[in-house]
Amino acid sequence: MRRLPGDTEEGTMSRKVLVYGLGVIGSVYAVRLAKAGFEVSVLARGERLAALRSGGLRIRNVFLDFEESAPVNLLETLDPSVRYDLVLVAVRSGQILAALRDAARLPMPEAVVVIGNNLDDLSEQAALAGEDRLVLGFGAFGGYRDGALIAYLDGRTRDRPGADRIGHSTLGAYSSSGARALEAVRSAFTEAGLPVRECPDMRSWFLYHAALVFPLAGAIYAAGGGQERVCRTRDALVLGVRACRELFSALARLGYGITPAGLRMFTLLPEPLLLGRLRKALAGEAARVAMFGHALAPGGRSELGSRARVLDGIVRKAGAPLPSWDRLLPYFPDNGTEPLLPDGSRALRPRLW
Repeated sequence: MRRLPGDTEEGTMSRKVLVYGLGVIGSVYAVRLAKAGFEVSVLARGERLAALRSGGLRIRNVFLDFEESAPVNLLETLDPSVRYDLVLVAVRSGQILAALRDAARLPMPEAVVVIGNNLDDLSEQAALAGEDRLVLGFGAFGGYRDGALIAYLDGRTRDRPGADRIGHSTLGAYSSSGARALEAVRSAFTEAGLPVRECPDMRSWFLYHAALVFPLAGAIYAAGGGQERVCRTRDALVLGVRACRELFSALARLGYGITPAGLRMFTLLPEPLLLGRLRKALAGEAARVAMFGHALAPGGRSELGSRARVLDGIVRKAGAPLPSWDRLLPYFPDNGTEPLLPDGSRALRPRLW
């Protein structure tokens, strides 16, 4: 095995990390890695960069009310002469290719991990990052930006604040030749106190995650966006559950295996049980921060709408009818004219099977 520049010993990664994108996900990873002793550089621009220069990189756990910060190197542009051992890309889906093109000007890293809702052509990303270096992932964090501060949740609650409650980052190598890159990322995350779960089929994982989240976002928009209004408008929840099932069925017809296995409950449980669980979940503080916070954040609707259209283009290839999904799609555009579902409407009767 060829030793790469910066390796401390054969097969081990040294400490230089670049985090490209400083929303909720990138900020949490950057702080965690920096606190674990990695030399972290972060790329930010505009208002975000100005806020970091004045107040530093700060994150606060919403449930634990615990604030953390860590010293990082602030970058506005990349220096093509600097080599990083790990490049972590945590930008919005539509910006991934541009970020990878920018990072491709750097000396070759050991691993490039792209974290987020990644529905685009993975082969294009692999061509830029390198098939043997590209690692795909999804972070177990939700949250929102509160001025210069990032407010986040990670699975811990006031009642269960232990580190064993921190959600797993899901990771998978793009190709079988990426085992070394995957191990480098897994090792770095684990050292930073970020548990990892590996998945051999990240493409399916991304698609099923989108098929779960986007119908629920559509239901939020159809009911007007307010958390209480959404929870009492049963018709929105019914449409969300049915659209989710329709998308799952279409993905299965296209040959994608349901991943993770826990999502099978959406195909097996009767609607009344699913609706009860969904209403309870959406009424909680975690949903307020993660689901509603993302869906209603500035730019969130536009981002989710663009990703919903990508998913729609994929599932249409199955040739299956998608009536509930069709009803929710018009609610995604910011300037949509589709009338909202009446507050508290209960016209759609839940099906037992």
